[in-house]
Amino acid sequence: MDGRLDDRDRWIVPLSLAASFLANDGEELLTMAPTFQKTLDALPSWLRLPLPRDLDQRHVNVGIAMMGGLCVAAVANGIRTRGRGRLYQDFQWLFGLHGFGHLLAATAARRYTTGSATSPLVVIPQLIYALRALHRAGVPRTMRPLRAMGVLGGWLVLSHVMGAVVSSHLRKRDDEQRPGVNPHRGTPGGKDCGLHQRLPQCLIF
Repeated sequence: MDGRLDDRDRWIVPLSLAASFLANDGEELLTMAPTFQKTLDALPSWLRLPLPRDLDQRHVNVGIAMMGGLCVAAVANGIRTRGRGRLYQDFQWLFGLHGFGHLLAATAARRYTTGSATSPLVVIPQLIYALRALHRAGVPRTMRPLRAMGVLGGWLVLSHVMGAVVSSHLRKRDDEQRPGVNPHRGTPGGKDCGLHQRLPQCLIF
């Protein structure tokens, strides 16, 4: 197949991915930090991932901003290539499928988890809409699962690392500005959970 999205769908289909991202990550921006610890506690032990228990709003802000930058690049790639772009299709597929991950997390925790409200209402329907539009236009599938997981998964990890770095730096700065407050309080053995120590020492297993 050598199809391409037409002049109207060229804009609407990729931009619908941006709308889906804004809805889902907007929900996460508002709810991830306040619900994260309760979600970890509610998950079965076999589903608990090595994630920082003290994830705060600044960590979330940085992580979502970085993922938002990748989403902008993917949408622009989709518009420019009329739906054929590799980055666009990789992001579209994985972002849509990650909505099922939110539903799985909510089911396993038996409670609301961040992102689970907009996943069935926006994320998954948008994936179905986009895939149908691409198929109808005869656009070849350029998504490759391993490449997509490598690029997006790597960017997601980098986003969380940067979130942890910024959060740790700002926490230490805030603590240093408070007289009589130990800037290393609340960390294992009183140790600093900066970038070099935060990941191995400040994770919950």
